[in-house]
Amino acid sequence: MGSAPEELQKVAIITGSTSGIGSWVAERLHKRGYCVAITGRREKEGQAIAAGLDPEGNTAIYVSTDVASYSSQTNLFQTVWKKWSRLDVVVSNAGGVDLDSKHNLALRNAAVDDIPPEPNTVCTDIHYKGAIYATILARHFMRHNPTPGGKIIVTGSLIGIYPCATFPEYCGAKAGVHQWVRTMGPIMRLKDNITINCVMPGGVDTSAMPGFSIAFRPEQMTPREVLLSAYDAYIDDEENVRTGECVEAAHDRIVEWGHPPYKSGAFARRTEKVYEPWFEMVHGERSGLPDALQGPPHVGDKIIAVTGATGAQGGGVVNIMKKVPGWRVRAITRNPGSEAAKKLAAEGIEVVQASFDDESSLVKAFEGVNAVFAVTNWWEHLFTGKSRKEAGDIEEEQGMNIARAAAATFTVQHFIWSTTPSGIHKTLGKIPVPHMDYKANVDARIKAELPELAAITTYLYFGYYPQNMAFFPLIKPIPHPGTGQWIQAMPTKPDAIILLSGDMTVNPGIWVRQVLATGAKAYGKYANVALEKWTFQQMMDEWSAITGKKGVFVETTTAAWAQLFGPAGEELAAQFKFGEFCDPWEVTDEFISPAELGIDEKEVVGFRGTIEGLKHLF
Repeated sequence: MGSAPEELQKVAIITGSTSGIGSWVAERLHKRGYCVAITGRREKEGQAIAAGLDPEGNTAIYVSTDVASYSSQTNLFQTVWKKWSRLDVVVSNAGGVDLDSKHNLALRNAAVDDIPPEPNTVCTDIHYKGAIYATILARHFMRHNPTPGGKIIVTGSLIGIYPCATFPEYCGAKAGVHQWVRTMGPIMRLKDNITINCVMPGGVDTSAMPGFSIAFRPEQMTPREVLLSAYDAYIDDEENVRTGECVEAAHDRIVEWGHPPYKSGAFARRTEKVYEPWFEMVHGERSGLPDALQGPPHVGDKIIAVTGATGAQGGGVVNIMKKVPGWRVRAITRNPGSEAAKKLAAEGIEVVQASFDDESSLVKAFEGVNAVFAVTNWWEHLFTGKSRKEAGDIEEEQGMNIARAAAATFTVQHFIWSTTPSGIHKTLGKIPVPHMDYKANVDARIKAELPELAAITTYLYFGYYPQNMAFFPLIKPIPHPGTGQWIQAMPTKPDAIILLSGDMTVNPGIWVRQVLATGAKAYGKYANVALEKWTFQQMMDEWSAITGKKGVFVETTTAAWAQLFGPAGEELAAQFKFGEFCDPWEVTDEFISPAELGIDEKEVVGFRGTIEGLKHLF
């Protein structure tokens, strides 16, 4: 035992500690310098354990307790408080499995009037009600600590997650315990600086059932030290911030379970949300949880927040979504004073300022929205002097800021992320394409870091913009003096195929509108924003036919392009080489098709329609 003065020693109650897990935890805590209360119904064993820890009874006592009885647990807590005048840790651990068969297989041939006997629900009383009683009482006494606060750790079970037909009542009780911990954790931490967490072991060799070493192979059981390390992790949480967690004590590691995924997306997400008027009605005051619903939800048109609303993709989304019944657009822009933003405002569109570099500004801008269209601009950073990698790093972080802000906005029912395939991943590192790679990094991070957002996300793949032939100097055909011909010099083969996203003033909005209309069927899916894949030669031939100018496609080299256009030339050349290596936009099982989205091909403006609309510029 540690050498701290008795009046400074922390105090722990461990229920069900006359044997098994509880006795191990009690011994562990006592060695760490805690005063411990051994509890249970077997007085001889309890007294022996307490005396073995401290024969003088100064730092270890036994209190006879039936955890299924509130009055018995009350006596336990009062006795401990009277002895040590503080309470730092409570481990709610008392155990035992079903005491009778709930399947009643022996009664399958009983007469209809031969009613089954009342089931024995002591298992539920011990595990579930016992944990509730311990939580209520621990919270009361911990509020009176010299520094209010404390820790509660409840022993759960993996078969409270995965059902085992042998022990139906035990499984149900432990499942209730897990949900109790998850539900109570945030409020207790916020209101009282008290945390509650759950350790879920697998098979542990205790007296709960005979023959564990026969029923389980050694690698299928949770060893004592691994199990105790799970309790240690919460005891060692000096800031006392971990709460509402369930962790699995597996054979050789601790596995954090986290929040259950939203299988039905936004529907499930709203179901768990605290509605403050109800919380106050039940508990006498508001929860104070930062994501609680303060009042009735917005009724009326849904709102889509469109980032990059003054740019190409965002502008195309605004152009369509502003006409969709039941929706209104909130245009998110860095500079509401720009001419483009003023034009949107003049059309009656709500314009809100936010910076991709400021997550808090995005959270504020997304308040109350039902959907978010998110797009970032790698090229902007390159053209302000950043290297290709630096531009990618900035873009990835900005993308994650947008994603985190959307994840923090519980009203969001659909997150639509504008992205691209990754050159560096699809070519196994051979062809890095930063303006594509870093967007794809955001895809992966949403899935890994924001699984709840990933559950309501659709990923839109954009390809080649036909408008580039009019506006982007690297792509724009140029006249060849003295021949009357126009040259498009590109570092790719004329027969290389590329995805065409068509008219960016409308097509992005068509896909976004249909993704929202499709709803949950589009969650987790990718979609190519395009109906066409053409070769560069096809595009040049079509451009010639529409403009009446004779165009010639000329294949050049990456080195020449880099010399002409610098990093921008290197970047686009890398994209084109990526396209020669494979089909970056190949459709897989992860994709949802235009037909499944209900896309009307007649509404989509392809390459020809786009160039015809820009004909006057050539």
